[in-house]
Amino acid sequence: MNDAARLAAKRRLLGVSMGLLALVFFYPVVYVVFNAFKTDAQITLDPMGPPTSLYLDNFVRAWTVMEFPRVFLNTLVVTVAGLSGIILVSAMAAYALARSATKASWALYAYFVLALVVPFQVIMVPIAVLASDLRLMSIPGIIPMYWGLGCPTAVFMFHGFVKGVPRELEESAAIDGAGRFYVFFAIVFPLMKTIVATVAVIDALWLWNDFLLPLIVVKEGTIQLAQMVFNGQFLKEYGPMTASLTLSALPIVAFYLALQKYIIKGIAAGAVKG
Repeated sequence: MNDAARLAAKRRLLGVSMGLLALVFFYPVVYVVFNAFKTDAQITLDPMGPPTSLYLDNFVRAWTVMEFPRVFLNTLVVTVAGLSGIILVSAMAAYALARSATKASWALYAYFVLALVVPFQVIMVPIAVLASDLRLMSIPGIIPMYWGLGCPTAVFMFHGFVKGVPRELEESAAIDGAGRFYVFFAIVFPLMKTIVATVAVIDALWLWNDFLLPLIVVKEGTIQLAQMVFNGQFLKEYGPMTASLTLSALPIVAFYLALQKYIIKGIAAGAVKG
């Protein structure tokens, strides 16, 4: 077997292996969708098989019991407002840090990077106490908390990207009399489209699906918390539970599919440049 044939065989083997691995990761999604169209009795008897008929009462119950429109709107507000704040604050902070050569700026950037390795469970109790003291135990109050928690990762990614933006563009605008804010919003920020999309996808998935912070701060009002109504101590309603999971996943999956092409490109740009 020559080198070309050997390389082709390796590629086919790699393709088959990746396909099988994709099926392994995709099957839980199929499992949830299948069970969303079954009765609880059918789920108990045959949890792995496809539905024999489309049982839609699970979706009706999930919609009414969870008060789905209300919790959907709350989750959407938290996600959109939290994501907007993270992107704006982090992009501006990363730009200022990347364009400053002082020791203080590097120390502050190192502080952001250090925050990446701190597990949320370590700061969970102090955050709950702080939220109580500042009267942030509400849907609007949780939004600035997400800004603080989401900034370290976003600053790290934006910082690497900004260092790859040519300074000549900013210097030319400054010669024409442009101020710092105009240079950032009119020249630098539009060039960050790829990395902004990447941060938006990563943080939107986190904000939409987050359970722990809303649990300790607002106690109720988001989709993830509302789904717990079907997971009681003595009774678990698997049909409505999987239906609620299917309904809640549709918007964020659509958002991910719309921006997925930017993910790898943006991560590579943010991590390698500079």
